[in-house]
Amino acid sequence: MKIRNIYLVFLFVFPFLFLKAQNNNFVSGNLIVMLHLDGDVKKIMDDLHFIEGVNTEFKYERILSKSMNIFLFSFNPLKISDTKMLYAANHNKFVKTAQFNHLFIERIIPNDPSFGLMWELNNTGQNGGDPFADISATEAWDISTGGITSEGDSIVVAVIDAGFDLTHEDLNFWRNYNEIPNNGVDDDNNGYVDDYLGWDGATGDDNFSVSSHGTHVSGTVGAKGNNGIGVTGVNWNVKVMAISYGSSGGNFESNVIASYAFAMDQRRDYNQTNGLKGAFVVATNSSFGINNGQPADYPLWCAMYDSLGAVGILSAGATANANFNIDVTGDIPTSCSSNWLITVTNTTNTDFKNTSAGYGATTIDLGAPGTNITSTYPSNSYAAISGTSMATPHVAGAIALMYSVVCPEFIANYKTDPAGIALMVKDSLLGAVDTIPSMGSGITLTGGRLNLNKAAKAIQNYCSVIAGSANDQASINNYFEISSVYPNPASNMLYLKYYNEDALVEISLFNMLGQEVKHLIEYNNTKGAKFKEFEISSIDKGIYFLRLQSNNKKSNVVKIILN
Repeated sequence: MKIRNIYLVFLFVFPFLFLKAQNNNFVSGNLIVMLHLDGDVKKIMDDLHFIEGVNTEFKYERILSKSMNIFLFSFNPLKISDTKMLYAANHNKFVKTAQFNHLFIERIIPNDPSFGLMWELNNTGQNGGDPFADISATEAWDISTGGITSEGDSIVVAVIDAGFDLTHEDLNFWRNYNEIPNNGVDDDNNGYVDDYLGWDGATGDDNFSVSSHGTHVSGTVGAKGNNGIGVTGVNWNVKVMAISYGSSGGNFESNVIASYAFAMDQRRDYNQTNGLKGAFVVATNSSFGINNGQPADYPLWCAMYDSLGAVGILSAGATANANFNIDVTGDIPTSCSSNWLITVTNTTNTDFKNTSAGYGATTIDLGAPGTNITSTYPSNSYAAISGTSMATPHVAGAIALMYSVVCPEFIANYKTDPAGIALMVKDSLLGAVDTIPSMGSGITLTGGRLNLNKAAKAIQNYCSVIAGSANDQASINNYFEISSVYPNPASNMLYLKYYNEDALVEISLFNMLGQEVKHLIEYNNTKGAKFKEFEISSIDKGIYFLRLQSNNKKSNVVKIILN
C-alpha cells in the first residue's frame, strides 16, 4: 500500500506578524498609522525620521480619520526597506497599529456568457447547489487570473488526452515557435520533428484528431476568461500544451509513456536553456486510466511521475469512475506512489462525492468538482459533462495559477530546485483544501475538496518566507533556535528541544494561512537546553508551522505534518 503523506521538511523563518505583500499589492514607501491617544504626528516623525543612522525621509502626508487618529505617512524605500519601516513603526511607543497602504481591485466576475452555469467556480445555489461547494475561484482571481509568472515565464499545462479541437476560439493552445511547422525537420534539435502544435504520442507528429473529451478538459484548465465568449477556465490566460495519447485509435500504454516524455523533454529544455527553448510546463493532466490496475504491473508508467517531478512538473491524475476503494482494488494512475502525483476524485455541487467515483484513504489525495461541468466542446460549442475526468483539470489548473501569484525569489528558487519547489506547491495545495465530511472517513488523504483561493494564499505564505524575512529578522537580532522536533509526521504529541536564556517562552502552531491554532506559554526556572511536550491530538490533520517566541526574539519555524 502506498503512503501518500511523505513530504519534504523545510526549516524557515516565517514572518507571521508582518507578511510582506506579494505581487506589489501595496504602495512602496507608504504606511497607514493609527496613533495612541497620547501620540501625535510630530512625535512619530521625530522617532522614525532616522533609523539605525539612516535618514528615512519619513514625513506626514494627510489625515485619514481624525476621530480614530489614523494618518498616512511616506518614506523613501530606497533608504529603508518597506518591511523594516513597518517593523519600526509597529514597535514605536506612540503607534497603536501600522500597516502597508495596500492596492485593491474591483471584484472580478468574468463576462463570459456561460459563467453563470459554472457552479464549480462560483456556486450561487444554481440548480439546488450548496453555495459553499465551489473552489472559491472568484476570490482567487482577485489575486491573479493566471498565465504568467512574476519573472515573465508563460505558464503551460500539458493536457494529455485523446485529441483536441485546436481551432476553438475560447482556448489558448501552446505553440512551439522554435519549430517550423510541417517542413520535416527538427528545427530546434529537441528530438521531435515538426512538434509545432504539440505532440501525438501514438503517431509521432502533431496532426491531432479532434476529441470532445480533450477539448472539454482543456477548457477547464484554461478557457479564455473575460473575453465575452463561452466559458472561463481556472486560469484565464494559461497555455495548454496539446499532447495526444491515441489519435491513431490505439489506447496503448506505450503512447502514454511517449506523451509524458514529450512534456518532460519540453520542460527539461526550458530548464537547461533558461527559457530559450522548450516550455515552462508546471503540470500535466491525465483524465484517463486503468481500473483495478496494480502499480507492480505498470512500473514504467508509474515511474514517469518521478521523472516529470525531477524537472519540476506535478501531475494531476483522475481516479476511477466507479465507487471503488482504490486502496483495495488498485488503479492506474491513482495507485502509483510518486510524490509528484496528485490524485483526484469527483465532487458534486452539494459537496458530496459523486456516487460513481473512486475513493481511498491513502491513494486519493482530494476531491474537486467533476459533476455537470460546463466547458469547451468541438466546433466552438460548449457542453456539460461529468466524471473524474472533469474534476482533475481543476487541480491541474490550480497548480498553474499558484505559480502566477508568487514572487520572483520563489520562481528563481523553483528554477534552481524544480523538484523540491514543486513538492512545496503540492504541499500548499493539499494543505489548503476545504475540509468537508464527504471527503473524510477513509475517502481521501486530506479529507477535503480543492480551494483555489486558499491554495494561492498558502503558496504566497511560502513566498514570504523565501523572499528575505530571514535577513529582516537577523538585522534586528531577534533569533533563537528550535534544535529538534519529533516525531514528524505526528498525530498526538510533539516533542521539542530548544535553547533559550529567557524565563518565558510562547509556543505557537500555525496553519497554512498563518492562523494560530494552538498556543502555549512555558515558564523555565533555568537557562539552557529545554525539552517540551506539545499535545496536538485535538488539531485536524494537515500541514502546520511551529514557532517559538520569547520577549522580542523569534525562533526558526519548523514545518509539521499532522496525520
